[in-house]
Amino acid sequence: MIGDDRPRGILSPADRAYLRGETAFESDQSERNARARIRDRVLAGLYDADLLADALSERDRELVFGKHVGGDPEAVRALIGTLSLLYRGAEEAGLDFGSLLEEGVSRAEADRNVAAAVEFEVRREPLDPDSLTRKLRRTGSLTLSELSYLREADDVSLDRLLDRYATDVETDEADDDWVQAKMTSF
Repeated sequence: MIGDDRPRGILSPADRAYLRGETAFESDQSERNARARIRDRVLAGLYDADLLADALSERDRELVFGKHVGGDPEAVRALIGTLSLLYRGAEEAGLDFGSLLEEGVSRAEADRNVAAAVEFEVRREPLDPDSLTRKLRRTGSLTLSELSYLREADDVSLDRLLDRYATDVETDEADDDWVQAKMTSF
């Protein structure tokens, strides 16, 4: 449900259009006001998420995530985008995302009367076309972000290599978007 067909969430349709670069403001002040309004809504959305974690009924949560998110590649991508925003936001706030993730999972599992242990590790490696090309040839797989990075590289031989792997995938048509949304290997 991408685009402006969906109901208002944190962002209004006008906010979405602005962030996608589809609209411009008549004055710098109008643009600053819009950006401030968006920041305020993001913060309010975080507070709303805290309330939803505690107050949204189990049935409603199951209907949103089980019925709507689980079978919709666009919704899965939105969930991934949400995690990406939270990861970057935690970093910018000087907070350890792993600790936040552990607390969040523990809070969710405590509602089920279960104790949870979480292990979270991030290994960072600079992206460069040569190493990713070697990885693709060696393993036959890349994450969606690695694939996207390679697609942006101006190298015709990379495009041919990526097209070869992209067309070698054997999945049901219905599963194709799901595979990419889950960021699994090609």
